[in-house]
Amino acid sequence: MKAKSSIEKGKRLENFICKEIEEMGLGQARREIGSGSGKKKGDIFANLPFLIEAKHWDKYDMNRWIDQAKHQAEQGNWDRDKWALVFNDFRKGEFQDVYAVIDFWEFLKLLKKDKEPLIKEPDREFKWKLQRLIDSAKAVLKEVKS
Repeated sequence: MKAKSSIEKGKRLENFICKEIEEMGLGQARREIGSGSGKKKGDIFANLPFLIEAKHWDKYDMNRWIDQAKHQAEQGNWDRDKWALVFNDFRKGEFQDVYAVIDFWEFLKLLKKDKEPLIKEPDREFKWKLQRLIDSAKAVLKEVKS
């Protein structure tokens, strides 16, 4: 593949990632000029807790890609473990199968965070405040109905 078309393939994936981040309601995302070669590291600039490295290659070199993502996360003042490698499955059509690889322990943290209830068990004071809120709401509704 010619260098220019290879670069264009990468840009298309980066634009796709930005569009999907925004469509999921995760805030604005944009391609990083120079793809991490300047002060700002990573391929995508977004308000996410992970540095994003995008790969749209015809051959997988997962170890090298992960090393690059880790290195850029460290260089960009990110946590070395807060990286995400996003790549397109070249065996399928463009952007039909797109995958993200992250550090295993970061994956477990995401699962734990998703599973934790917002309030485990209300304490006595909080329970009392909730009851006052309910009673006040009932009083307002009663007054509105009269």
